[in-house]
Amino acid sequence: MTTFADKQKQDEQQHIDLIAEKLIKQHSSLSADDVALVVEEAYHRFDDQPIRDFVPLLVERRAHEKLGDRATATPESLDDFS
Repeated sequence: MTTFADKQKQDEQQHIDLIAEKLIKQHSSLSADDVALVVEEAYHRFDDQPIRDFVPLLVERRAHEKLGDRATATPESLDDFS
């Protein structure tokens, strides 16, 4: 029998997986494993937090910030600034 907490955890993990996929595409100059590791590290920072509503959003922001330090600009990304 699946409990509400189990369903919530499963949904949260699906969001984290989607975030990893998105960031892997955005940071194609980095290996997929490195990006996934950064996302997992960001996710585990929230393991002990009882309120989970914004965890995926916070994970995405934290991972994106950390990856931004490593990523290099591509010509396509510079088009946003013109």
